[in-house]
Amino acid sequence: MRLKTALKRGFALSLATVMVLSTAGCGKSDNTKGNSNGNTPTGTEGTESSQKPNSDKPFDGVTVKWALTDNAATGSETKEMVELIKEKTGINVEFYITPTSKAGEMDKVLVSLMAGEAIDIIGRTPLQLEEFYKAAVLESIDDLAKADNYDMSAIYGDKIVKFDDNKSYAMPAEKDIWLTYYNKKIFDDANIPYPTAEGWTWEKYVETAKKLNNPEKNIWGSFMSDDVACNYMLATQKGVSAYKADGTANFDDPAYADAAKWFFGLGNDLKIQPSCIDLASGTYPYNSFMVNGNIGMYVYGGWVASALSDKTKYPRDWELGILPMPYPEGSDASSLTITSCYAIPKTSKNKEAAFEAIKTICEYKYTLGYGRVPAKILTEDEAKTYIESSLLPRFKDDNLTVDDFMKGWFDNSRLYLSEKIMGTADTTIGQIYTEEGQLYGQGQKSLEDTMKSIQDRANEAIKEASEK
Repeated sequence: MRLKTALKRGFALSLATVMVLSTAGCGKSDNTKGNSNGNTPTGTEGTESSQKPNSDKPFDGVTVKWALTDNAATGSETKEMVELIKEKTGINVEFYITPTSKAGEMDKVLVSLMAGEAIDIIGRTPLQLEEFYKAAVLESIDDLAKADNYDMSAIYGDKIVKFDDNKSYAMPAEKDIWLTYYNKKIFDDANIPYPTAEGWTWEKYVETAKKLNNPEKNIWGSFMSDDVACNYMLATQKGVSAYKADGTANFDDPAYADAAKWFFGLGNDLKIQPSCIDLASGTYPYNSFMVNGNIGMYVYGGWVASALSDKTKYPRDWELGILPMPYPEGSDASSLTITSCYAIPKTSKNKEAAFEAIKTICEYKYTLGYGRVPAKILTEDEAKTYIESSLLPRFKDDNLTVDDFMKGWFDNSRLYLSEKIMGTADTTIGQIYTEEGQLYGQGQKSLEDTMKSIQDRANEAIKEASEK
């Protein structure tokens, strides 16, 4: 019922328009360009019969449509990826442009697919793709892989996205693994030694942040936004499940209350980072560490490393240091992570070509040199070669080492845990956790009332999802 209602709303909205970014200027000759009217080249539209069986590139000239936001479609990394797809497969790429959905709104690409829009490629996290699966708009890629003699498990291990029917629906391209980022200048000015990766616990993190903190100079020892994952990350790292054995919510486990109290206490009580009120005011946006230069340490996703390597967008006069994500003392070393994956909708008119394109994205996107951690399996030697050839050059002024990146992103002895809650009604529960957690952090609710609200609302969401 919820999906039908959203679909009706989707028709009332102005659905996303297609922006064609043809591969003109990307291909090697004029015959690689898409038509200027945005249609696929003659003989390729909506059919697999356009393949050229005798060619080294059987999908040469076929055009696939990739759903992206305008910002993502015009980014340099995406443009280079389009060129690489063209070079390796002969496939042209058009973009189906959609705006980013606001909080609480249904994904606009999902609305378009439910309305029957022909789209060939979508990129999402496994959690986001679950909504697409429930709406029955995803194509299983098992048969496509079998026909192509492509062993997905050999390349990606257990990272292939599967749902309740145990079929494969998406392949992973990169992992966003959380790190500790630190400003070496602030450490130097405070005459504090740089921290090391060994035994880098939250207890040591807090101890270090206290030493760095200097209100008189407007220096914060720590910074983390009140993102939902931060609200409960200690419980996640301690191995406490968000669900009980019977499938109901487990937020009445004391570990969740302890995690919320600890996190919000960093700003509200210890005052080693901006408080929840400060964050709500907009004084300290999510990218404060990158732009302000007055924050000692920042714990967040791996995308921050890519952002910090762009000194045109984020100019800075200080050196960056990196460490693995801290973990609770007494627990196994762990880091939060989330995976970016690529899937094919049922409405695709060129599924075989789309599969070839997402293979190329997933296997080669990390080689473009934007600081990505590949989801494909790399040997230790391959990981070190990648760090030396692609990562270190982007941080040449920061004196980072191969070992820094190996310990932060390629340490197979660490546990890599899902950044988000995964399970029944997980998207709704994430929204509930954010709303309730911020009320607690801003002093509008007691911890006891907050956790009871989260538990009750989560169970109601699980019940509703189970009855559909």
